[in-house]
Amino acid sequence: MKLLQLCAVTVIALSQIACQSTSKVTTTSLKNQSGSISFHDAQQRTSRVTELNYNIHINLSQQYNFSGIADIRFSLDNNNAPITLDLNQARIIEFKVNGSRLYPNYDGQSLNIPQSLLNSGSNQIQISYSKQYSEGDEGIIKYQDPIDGQIYLYSHFLPASAQMMMPLFDQPDLKAVFNLSVDAPQNWTVISAGPLTNQGEGETNATTHWQFAPTDKLSPHTFSLYAGPFHQWQSTNHAMPIRLFARQSVAPSIDGDAWLAATASSMNALIRELGVNYPFRQYDQILVPSLSKPVMANSAVASIQESAYLVAQNDNANQQLITQALAYQWLSNLVTLRWWNDLWLSESLAQFVTQKALRDDSSKPAWYQDKYYAYQQDNRFNSRAIEQPMTHSDQIQHGLSDETIQKGVALLSQLNFLLGEKAFNQGISHYLEQYRFNNADLNDFMASLAFSAKRPLNEWTQNWFYQGGVNRIEADYRCVNNRITQFTIHQSASDQHPTLREQKVKLGLFTKGRGALHRNLAIAVTYKGEYTEIKRLQGVRCPDLVYLNYQDWGYVNVKLDTRSQDTALLHLNKVGDPQLRAMLWLSLWDSVLRGELPLNRFMGSVFINLPTEQDNNTLSQVLSKLSQVKAYLEQMSPNHQHYSQRVLKALEQMSLRLAMANQSNQTLLNLWFDTYIQFARSLPAQRHLAALLNGSEQLSGLTLTQAQRWAMVIQLNRYDYIKAPQLLLAEKKRDSSDIGQSQALAAEVIRPIANQKRQWFQRVQTHHADADALMLNKLNNVMRHLYPSEQKALSSATAEQRLAELVALDTQNSSDFMAVYTQALLPMSCSYSGVSRLTRLLDEAVHLSDVSKHGLEQAISFEQQCLTIQENMLRK
Repeated sequence: MKLLQLCAVTVIALSQIACQSTSKVTTTSLKNQSGSISFHDAQQRTSRVTELNYNIHINLSQQYNFSGIADIRFSLDNNNAPITLDLNQARIIEFKVNGSRLYPNYDGQSLNIPQSLLNSGSNQIQISYSKQYSEGDEGIIKYQDPIDGQIYLYSHFLPASAQMMMPLFDQPDLKAVFNLSVDAPQNWTVISAGPLTNQGEGETNATTHWQFAPTDKLSPHTFSLYAGPFHQWQSTNHAMPIRLFARQSVAPSIDGDAWLAATASSMNALIRELGVNYPFRQYDQILVPSLSKPVMANSAVASIQESAYLVAQNDNANQQLITQALAYQWLSNLVTLRWWNDLWLSESLAQFVTQKALRDDSSKPAWYQDKYYAYQQDNRFNSRAIEQPMTHSDQIQHGLSDETIQKGVALLSQLNFLLGEKAFNQGISHYLEQYRFNNADLNDFMASLAFSAKRPLNEWTQNWFYQGGVNRIEADYRCVNNRITQFTIHQSASDQHPTLREQKVKLGLFTKGRGALHRNLAIAVTYKGEYTEIKRLQGVRCPDLVYLNYQDWGYVNVKLDTRSQDTALLHLNKVGDPQLRAMLWLSLWDSVLRGELPLNRFMGSVFINLPTEQDNNTLSQVLSKLSQVKAYLEQMSPNHQHYSQRVLKALEQMSLRLAMANQSNQTLLNLWFDTYIQFARSLPAQRHLAALLNGSEQLSGLTLTQAQRWAMVIQLNRYDYIKAPQLLLAEKKRDSSDIGQSQALAAEVIRPIANQKRQWFQRVQTHHADADALMLNKLNNVMRHLYPSEQKALSSATAEQRLAELVALDTQNSSDFMAVYTQALLPMSCSYSGVSRLTRLLDEAVHLSDVSKHGLEQAISFEQQCLTIQENMLRK
């Protein structure tokens, strides 16, 4: 009887396959349950597959699905084992291996090809299939413009999502030639990595056929496809085609000619900087409505987030955006990483080279980089090395944070200073030429730098890239008769990361003069080990201020000596160099977080020194620290309530006063006004915001942007201003765009109304990875605004439930969801009991994902910092 049942099950399974079902079948797969690709199994494919070519035809004429025909050719060094092709959630129509038609052994993620049908040598696989468009943020994404109803398609294949468009070996080190043709509606334009070679009649009268030239050898995640009724601009002043595309509805807001001129300028600057010509035959830029980051650069094509351009509308910011998108063409696409553990290197190199290409003075770092968040990540007890093994491609979410890229840029800056500009540039050029249209890793990059610099870098590489943590340095010096008699750099490390590193920095020595702090001396020194004596400073005039990382060449925490700290607290606004001012603020804030400098002394320095700050970057970085001060003070409540109320009221008044005082400087005006919105807590301030929104009052020199209007609406709802609901309704009518709808949701969620919050909370808690992708975007927005820091009572009502259900949520949700959840919804109370419950959960929940563990570790660190500040905040 059991045998008959088994036979029946087998017949049913085979009949399902014959009917082209995509139901899961038992098979050996390269992927784990989340669909990511394993490093071990990817290596097995790499060792066997060569001479890879994809011939792909895509039909885009259907409303909900697209269809494809793939002809895949490759050489196999042996046929001793089956091999697997990646194809995500497709309906297989026909499947042939070396001319033999067969039933697909397909589990919805991978096609398993039996070794009996494979050749040792040349192989051909032919697949006809269809797929639904993606409504998430990977694959072929379908977007309907809410303004005019037009349909646009764009691709996002990073890290391993090219399989959501076509069958292939979806790993970066199996580069291939892509030969693409597309049938699309007649009024559409189609863009891809290869130049267009032919355009003619499609399979029906309603379609046009687009044939693209074969590409150079590309990694799958750098291939692309875009289609839709785009508005197009094309440069006529460049030897190579440079084009810009945007939705018809946003085209009137874009100065396409200026954009293309900036692109040509950036391309010339990067060619000079890298010493290597632009590697592709054309360059296209597509403004897309939604991206996970401002720029996503595919080979010969860059996706740029519309809001990054439309919100900024700033020449410098746009030039940086355009240049960074271009830099990826060399540093991510001409040379591509072997595996995802080195994605940070591609990202950091592109950002660093962008800034080098745009700077005016090579004797200074490319720009002042705010390393605060990178330092915060590295100061935690459980910080990790920047170079981490990744066993599966889905670990990128945890491994590639903004802080990691920030640290990567900082370490590249240090290498540039250590080796010298000439050797560093020659090393990059050597790297790009040696691995042209090939794959490389961190060790290959460092070998190229070592070759150009003519010095070994093995120890440096091991200490900086394979060890976590960040060191701290402090000046220890003595003066007699106003002259230095001894000067030592003291380097320290944490117990968890005890490595003491070699680093080259500049020392800056300053003395007080009339109305200014004057630089007496700046010298480059290399320190190594716990103590490094600087004998050449003996006899130099005794300084009032010493800064050990002058010009920010190093990656290190700087502790100010007592004399320097006192000078900075009182006279920071007398420092002429804005970069040094920013770094002094960073060192002071670091001392606050460590409990070495009381918060009241730091805030006293803010009220003394910040009102005269005229540098945009320095001001914005200090204002971001004040946002943290606000959150910490609100979390401490009711402790130190009297002091907190006075400080927050003073910040509200100061920000408005300085917004009004900077009418002639639009950037400073907006920075201070944005800060005023954030600190507008009192009833008079809320009434003022409401009057500015309805136009009954104006602030001289200020024209409210839509982003500012929404920030004001959200703030008024956050603090339950009586007319906030009416103002929200009016703003929703004024701005019905995608961004407007998202901001309106934020304003509704943030209101301190228990029943409304409970409803949204339940939707968050019941979400799972198989739910609508659009709902994920909505819930990410909800989570970020559900429990702001001052709504402690509302937050505490669900705090225990959030902790109790974290493991279950982690099991059933994506890493994207859990990254936001652990950042926004872990309970914070600025108490020892808060630290204890988070630590207990981290210790007990051994099966949490890396993303959720990281979020818990970060929350514990923030709680500990809040406690440290609270215990020391009023110390004399």
